[in-house]
Parts: sequence; structure tokens; C-alpha cells
Amino acid sequence: MGTGTVRERRLRVLVISMMYPNPAQPVHAVFVHRRISHVAQLCDVRVLSPIPYFPFAWHLKRYAHRRRIPSAAKIDGVAVSYPRFLSVPKFLKPLDGILMFLAVWWHARKLRQSFDPDVIDTQLAYPDGYAGLLLARLLGKPMTVTLRGHDINVFPGHPIRRRQIVRALRGASRVMSVADALRRAAVELGCPEERTETIPNAVDGRLFYPEDRQAARDRLGLPADRQIVISVGHLVERKGHHLVLEAMRRIKQRDGTVFYYVIVGAPGEEGNTLPALRQQVADCGLSNDVLFAGAVLNEELGDWYSAADASCLASAKEGWANVLLESLACGTPVVATNVWGTPEVIREGEHGALVERTAESIAGGLVAALSRAWDRGALTRYARSFNWSDVARRVVENYESALRAAERNGGRVGEGADRRVAPPAGLE
Repeated sequence: MGTGTVRERRLRVLVISMMYPNPAQPVHAVFVHRRISHVAQLCDVRVLSPIPYFPFAWHLKRYAHRRRIPSAAKIDGVAVSYPRFLSVPKFLKPLDGILMFLAVWWHARKLRQSFDPDVIDTQLAYPDGYAGLLLARLLGKPMTVTLRGHDINVFPGHPIRRRQIVRALRGASRVMSVADALRRAAVELGCPEERTETIPNAVDGRLFYPEDRQAARDRLGLPADRQIVISVGHLVERKGHHLVLEAMRRIKQRDGTVFYYVIVGAPGEEGNTLPALRQQVADCGLSNDVLFAGAVLNEELGDWYSAADASCLASAKEGWANVLLESLACGTPVVATNVWGTPEVIREGEHGALVERTAESIAGGLVAALSRAWDRGALTRYARSFNWSDVARRVVENYESALRAAERNGGRVGEGADRRVAPPAGLE
């Protein structure tokens, strides 16, 4: 397809992303949907969001919600299909890329009758990226990858997955990353640097903006006379809620008083730390100081941020955590662990505090943040400098670059792509 033809109509983009909201998990990976929904204003988009499946999965509480995910849905006008693919936890994870490919190939084959994509866009290097590469080779389409965190900083530690990730990176025409730390990690794995670009996530200013703190507290039934810290994230170990609770215990032991801590989030497929956190609250004598608010829709989070004096993210790993910008957009400073892409979002002293992932360091950061008067307007202006319209424009520029690269290569997928990768036999 020539570039002249591309300009005569909107690009057609097939997005492959395990991380996507669905009717059973409306707050799951909302940041991916925000980006894609803005891209859909510039391109024709279809989303395939593969759902892992294995026999008897519905009988396990952690995975029972998957049964409620429909085969297809429309989210803010974006058409999304949810094909199932076989994925056995722990034991067969290195096969996820190939098994996902078989599922998306079957759906893409049927979809192609009415929607023949120009570009295949994948939202993780693995398994999405490897599955997307196989599909791109089969269909003769260029492919792009977006790096989001664990796909480039954790999965390469597994040898089989590492090889598939490297092939996806080398086979992609363009590689985008939400943080420059992730982009550099991809280059270290062998991704050609000239094909990479860092495109951070953004924040929706229509949902996240400063509100009167007391009015927000009144609406939520939060105490009016206490300093409040909020954490937003799944109740899993890597989010570090237990470290914040330990930091609270130390502060209360030293000072006699402590802030009120609100945890917004629910258990995730990674696990469920709620029982352990409740026990920790009781053991630390913090029963009157902690609220487990449960899951909150993205559209309702603004009140919670605005009600707080500070937010805290004690994660072990984050690519580009959207909760940071959401908090700042509401004029609320952030205390966050200095991991992965977080120092690219938070400037020490300007937007909050960067701390080590220890209870003592978190305690020091929180005390410092709560004892200072912050310019809420400055925090909001900084957060709003990251907007989804700019993100979408830059993403589409990468699609167009991928198309031009494919044209220069006579239709081959990926400029200088690793030609060792081919679709499984019998599916050409």
C-alpha cells in the first residue's frame, strides 16, 4: 500500500492487548483504553483483547470473573473482541505468545472480511508482541509494540520468553515505550534504537481536576479534621500497601498521632493481600486510622484524590503509573518509590517525594510531604501538560512510520526484521 493511498482514508489499526477494560473488569488497564480511544479519533480501530483460559478456571476465585467477560463489547465507541486462549498459570506461560497467536489469528481472519488492517499494534512485548509478530508475518502487515513495564523488565529473566521478546522487538517496525527507562532496556536487549520512541501516558483533565478538599471529604464521608493519605492500586504485594501501614506504625509510635490512610483498590489476579492487610492494621493499632474503600471507577477517582493531602505509591515496579498524574492533576502531591519510570514523572521537591522502598524511607517522605504547603495549581498545570490528544498524534505518527518502513522493505515486516520468525507450519 502506498503512502498516497494511506492518506486518502483513515488508517485501519488492529490493536492486540491483554490489558484492556471489559464489562467484568471496568477499571482494568483503563490507561490503555484512554490511549486507544483517542487514537480511534484519528484512525479506524478494532481491539482484540485475548483472555487467558484453562480448564476449570471458573472454579478458582481468582479467575472466576473471566466467565463474565463477553465475547465482544463496545467501550466508548471502540469495538473490542475478547477471544479466549489456552494459558496454564506457572506451567505453560512460555507458550502464551504462540497460543495467543492462534486465538487472534482466528478472529483476525474473520474480521478481515470487513476490516483489513494497515497496521497491527500490540500493547506489550510479551505475549502480545510475539503473537502480533506472528500474525503480522502471516498477513504481511507492519507491527508496532508498546512497552509498559513487566514485559521488558521482568519477563526477559525467563530464557524462553526472553527469546520471544527479543524477536518481537527486532521484528517490530516501531517500538514505543511509556517510560524512557523501558526504552533503554529494550535497546539493551537488541532493539534497534532508531526504531524506538518514548511516549508517556497522559491524564484526562475532564476527570481529574482540583476540587474543594472539604467538599470532597463531605461527599465521601471522610474525616474533616485529619490529614489524609490515599493509595490507589490493586491489593497485591507489589503495590506496597503493607509498607505504608508499617510506616504509619512508626510515625504513630514516634509522634503519638498519624494521618488517616485510605486504600482504594481490590484484589487482583496476582493475589489478594486484603486479609493480611486487615490483620496488620489490627496488630499495629491502626483500626481507627485506615479505610479500605474497595474498587472505584476511574470516573469517580477525582473526588478521592482531591480529598487527600497526599497520595502514596509504594510499588516494587511501575512502568509509567497513571495514578501519579491523576493525583497531581487534582492538585495532590505524591510520595512514590524510586522505581523504573516513576522518577520520570515525579521531580523530587516539585511534585512530591521519591523514596526508597522501605517503611522508614516512606515514613520520612510522607512526613515531609504532609508538613509542607503545596501549590496545587502548579501541580495541576504540570500534570495537564501530559494530554491524550498529543499521545494519540505521536502514536499515529509511529503507525505511519511503520507503513513507510514496510514499503521500503517491499512489504516485509519490520525494517531489518529478524527473519528467523515465521508463522507455525500449516498456517501460511
